[in-house]
Amino acid sequence: MTILLVPILTGVFIYVKSNQTIVDEINRSNNLILLKMQKDMDTLLEDANHLSVEIALNPQVQELLTIREPLKSEQYFTLYKAFESLKVFKSSNRWNDYFVYIKATDTIITPDLSNSSESVFHSLYGAGGEEYGAWIRYMNGYFQGNFVKLGNDLVFIRSIPIGKYGTSQGNIVIFLDQAKFWVDNAEDYLHNGAAVIIDSNNQVLASTRSMASPLPVSYSDLGSKSGVLKVQDGDQELVISYISSGATDWKYMIMMPEHIYWDKLEWIKKVTMVSLLICLFVGGGLTYAFVRRNYSPVRGMLDMFKERKNGDRTGSKNFNEYYYMQHAIHSTLLENKEMGSRLWRQKSVMRSHFIEKLLKGRDNAIPLQQLMDLHEIAFISDEFAVMIINVEDYNVISPSLVRFAVMNVTEELARQTHQGFVMEMDDFIVCLVNFQDRQELAWKQELFEVAGRMLTFMERNYRVPVTIALSHLHTSIAGISKAYYEALEVLEYQSIYGVSGVMDYSDMVMPRAKGEYYYPLEKEQALMNCIKVGDYVTAEAIIDEIFKDNLEQRQLPLKLAKCLFVDLIGTMMKTINGLSGMYDNAFLEELNPLDRLLGSQTVSEMKNQLKLILRSICDSVGQKQVGKRANDVMQSIKDIVAAQYNNVNLSIASIAEQIGLHPAYVSKLYKDVTGASLLDDIGKYRIEQAKQIMKEQDMNMEAVALRVGYANVRTFRRIFTKYEGVTPGKYSEMIE
Repeated sequence: MTILLVPILTGVFIYVKSNQTIVDEINRSNNLILLKMQKDMDTLLEDANHLSVEIALNPQVQELLTIREPLKSEQYFTLYKAFESLKVFKSSNRWNDYFVYIKATDTIITPDLSNSSESVFHSLYGAGGEEYGAWIRYMNGYFQGNFVKLGNDLVFIRSIPIGKYGTSQGNIVIFLDQAKFWVDNAEDYLHNGAAVIIDSNNQVLASTRSMASPLPVSYSDLGSKSGVLKVQDGDQELVISYISSGATDWKYMIMMPEHIYWDKLEWIKKVTMVSLLICLFVGGGLTYAFVRRNYSPVRGMLDMFKERKNGDRTGSKNFNEYYYMQHAIHSTLLENKEMGSRLWRQKSVMRSHFIEKLLKGRDNAIPLQQLMDLHEIAFISDEFAVMIINVEDYNVISPSLVRFAVMNVTEELARQTHQGFVMEMDDFIVCLVNFQDRQELAWKQELFEVAGRMLTFMERNYRVPVTIALSHLHTSIAGISKAYYEALEVLEYQSIYGVSGVMDYSDMVMPRAKGEYYYPLEKEQALMNCIKVGDYVTAEAIIDEIFKDNLEQRQLPLKLAKCLFVDLIGTMMKTINGLSGMYDNAFLEELNPLDRLLGSQTVSEMKNQLKLILRSICDSVGQKQVGKRANDVMQSIKDIVAAQYNNVNLSIASIAEQIGLHPAYVSKLYKDVTGASLLDDIGKYRIEQAKQIMKEQDMNMEAVALRVGYANVRTFRRIFTKYEGVTPGKYSEMIE
């Protein structure tokens, strides 16, 4: 039945739109007639005005105004010339006739005759003297170019001479041809209506048929320039379309009975009603037949659920067989979805646990291949590497959200060309990468590309700093654990020395390539710091370490070794230039470092000369400066640790940055002075503060860990157990 509303509403819509279309067409037709009438009438009135001006300015007509009675013989000739001159203006067919009335002689001159006003009046109208009196009063009046109704004639009157306002010596009268007012065959276009012209005095000036007086509408009702309005005229309603003249104050109207609109719709209305009835009865019958036929097969199936349906009623009025089937199917789908989700979560956890055992190198009682088949893991090659991602600061973003994003993006990037397995382990995110096809050093480039894209993604989208540690490439499944522990070492190195971004195991162990020597910026900075404080022992150790990396672990060519030694000499000279008290030309000339170095023939000789130069420089700086500087640095370190031990970002790198020294130098100086590691002392200091807090305040382990500078309780528990031998929980119980 709802479908049946479509043709019914469509029929109603078509009927309404047809009604509106016919009304619009009739109004448009009337407007066209009115516009044509306005244009023609305004042109006719302007032509009449121009004709009256031409006649008024005619010399013969102006000469007539000077004639006075009794007429002389020569003045009759003047009348004749005026009579002849008026014939010139008779060429137009837009008016019936025209004449000039001379008041002084009571004479009327037309293109055809010249006689007294009374004689002309009787010849024109054949009326009596009473009507002549009213007519001659118009002739003696003053007009500035007005349209007036004289009997049944519409005339244009202008007083002469032009320019003498208020006085008249005569008038020019032009009879307008009313047959020229209307469009040809206007009655056919007016749909049995009537066209009317009225002035501001509500006087009917012209009409297509005789009009009853008064009109059903007045001039004041037609306020705007054009429009359409409805009025009541006796027992019928009229629709009036009107427009204003552009030349006079006239209004042009078309009056039409309203029923004309609806007569044209009668046939459409009947056809629409018949169509709607056919649609309703035939469509309703077909609808019932098809619904009954299609529902019958379903009814048998629904009868099987009748008993269950009656027992499961909840009192809802909307309960029916369809609702019951929908509810049962929906419940089954939900149960299947929940069971599948539960199995997927369990399978995911077991799979992550298996990969974790591979990473940590734990043995399995079950054969490895069976476990891989169980967890649906199939390695595509025997080439593996491990990437560990450490999120340093979550800012204000939820840690779980950040970890979820890191895991998904890392796995997607790794699987674009290879195979990746991502999981959370020991507060880190670990990715085991199984390479598709290894070619020389391509694996390292691709691994760095994945790490770099991951780093860029997190910085751009989450503003979260991350540190990424990469292992070497290892062959066979047994090498997975080696790769994991290599990545852990890299991560520890990054943490100790404050190295951010991406770093692999080769950067930490052997950060050089063929044809290069190893002299990183941190080594140079550490050497400069030692020279500034005159610490020859530490400076010599740095030099020995550089020698070991470049000359003992591999045979560096002599030319490349000379470049290394020149670079070391440059570091010393830069340091001397930075010490204003040591800069002396005589001192440098006596020291002569470059000549002594370049004069050496072997690497051993260059090494001895370099150490002699270094000792001379350090001795010049002086032991007092060295001791004072070391003491100042140690005191600054202790003050920073005491003040900032509860800062989770406290590290050797942050302490060195605050002091203005290199992290390696700070770590070495502290160990040389105290014999202990700075990181160990920071950890011990934090644990001592934690023990004091647990003795004095009742706080949970998470709060205590955060209070002493640990971001999570797992790290705090591990460090506490390392130094105290018991867990924080056991220690708290011992205190109680």
